[in-house]
Amino acid sequence: MELYAKNNESSVFWPEPLESTWQLLGGERARALAPKLPHLGLADILFMSAVMSLPRARRPWGIITWLAKVFLVSRPGLYALTKRVRDRLLPAEAPPMLLPEVGAPVTVTSTRLARTILTANFPGKMAIRPTQQLLSEAFDQSRSVGWLSQLLTAAGEQAGQVLASVDTSPLEAVIVARDETFFHGQPLLLVIEPVSRTILLAVVAPDRQAETWAIALLMSQEQGATFKGIVEDMARMYPKSQKEIGLNLEVQKDVWHIERDGAQVRRDLERAAFRATKRLLKLEKKLLQQWDDTLFEQHYIPAVAKEERLYQQHDAFDEWLGHLYDALETVDWRSGEIRDRTINEWLLEETLTAMGQIDHPRVKKWVKTLRHHQTQLLTSLDWLAASLIPYRQKLESYLESPADPAAFLHIVARCWRLRQALINGHRSFRDEAELAEWFLQELLADDAHLQELADRLWALLDAACRTSSLIENINGLLKPFLHAHRAFRNQETLQSFLNLFTLWHNMRVFQRGKHQGKSPYQLAGIDPCSDDWLALLGYPAE
Repeated sequence: MELYAKNNESSVFWPEPLESTWQLLGGERARALAPKLPHLGLADILFMSAVMSLPRARRPWGIITWLAKVFLVSRPGLYALTKRVRDRLLPAEAPPMLLPEVGAPVTVTSTRLARTILTANFPGKMAIRPTQQLLSEAFDQSRSVGWLSQLLTAAGEQAGQVLASVDTSPLEAVIVARDETFFHGQPLLLVIEPVSRTILLAVVAPDRQAETWAIALLMSQEQGATFKGIVEDMARMYPKSQKEIGLNLEVQKDVWHIERDGAQVRRDLERAAFRATKRLLKLEKKLLQQWDDTLFEQHYIPAVAKEERLYQQHDAFDEWLGHLYDALETVDWRSGEIRDRTINEWLLEETLTAMGQIDHPRVKKWVKTLRHHQTQLLTSLDWLAASLIPYRQKLESYLESPADPAAFLHIVARCWRLRQALINGHRSFRDEAELAEWFLQELLADDAHLQELADRLWALLDAACRTSSLIENINGLLKPFLHAHRAFRNQETLQSFLNLFTLWHNMRVFQRGKHQGKSPYQLAGIDPCSDDWLALLGYPAE
């Protein structure tokens, strides 16, 4: 009782019975319930639990804050104590008994066994020996490592034949992305269609030279797909690979790598400035201990000048890096304006000119690389502008006022841009994105035709690809499957496994996201003659 006398509250705020009950609290310490809170008695804890157990609608406003202040317990502590009391007072509910369903026994056929093994690999990422344990537990079956390896290799060869027979001609005049990854030093060349995420080519190659890539580009179009553009990073062999086979595809250099490298240059400049400051502080410490004119003139004064120069270089680069990011944008997130190439080209030229004046070898080397690829940094804006011409005509025919189409484009495009920012993990845009979504819903007003037009614009913005991040995602998805098997006997077995991955990925149905419920083949309009990738391998569901 003495503990709470100092914190006695007026009874004006609460009904008299509550105050009266609180004044009577105290007594025996509840060691079992709150061993780390010695100032609380059993009656205190029961009182708090009783109040906390009231339905939320009947609980007085501010009562939890009052309890926390009076009993010197945090709000999470109140909830934890209440849960502990409930667990002690209320008997635990017995879990419902799950009776096995009575049905026909499972017949372990060769087809069911093969489907289980392949499913354990895709999407299960299971290696050979865990697959053996799975078969033993599930079907009481035993299979050797060689038998399982032979099954996977044979299925991979069949998958290669299936992929070679798939008609990809529905992908007419598409923009593709290409990249390579490595497994134990072996190059794996990938070509994908970014909008549907369809893998058009996944091949184990002896190298990644221009001649090899030229053959890969031809192979990726053998089933009927036609390319109008390609997104790639700044690897040196890419331009030559098109010349080898007489291709003249428009090229968009991946801006994600550019923005990543720019951020790395900024960090390097910052660290160099910090090192200069650290050295300067050491010199000042020596001078304070014992003054030395030679140290001051020959070391300290140059160190001060160097520190000032490095910070100026960092600040200048940091300012212009933001302008570079802005020059590479497709949609202005502030206004929703779809960027015009002429304006972005001007901003990009001004930015690179200003960056080139920064006298630092790291900056000059990076700017030189950008200058070499400058004409291919904004190709996506040309693709988007060409696709918007028929779209604007359709939009203007539906909206009467001349100002309405422009406003519609800005609102829908801004919503798309902010959605992309959230997808990429920029949570600072969450409030802006929610507000943009609200404006969009007000604009659409349950108009099915306007919704169709908005969806169409989002599709056009997605198709004007400016990064190869989607193919990087495919690389990240592939690597765990490869690492689960650790190694392959030769290049042929690795190619067979890669064929299985490609067929499974192209036919797997996305479980969430904007493509939920559809597979890459379905999004691309490609018909492989079945929705079951295992059935295409000769193992239909039984």
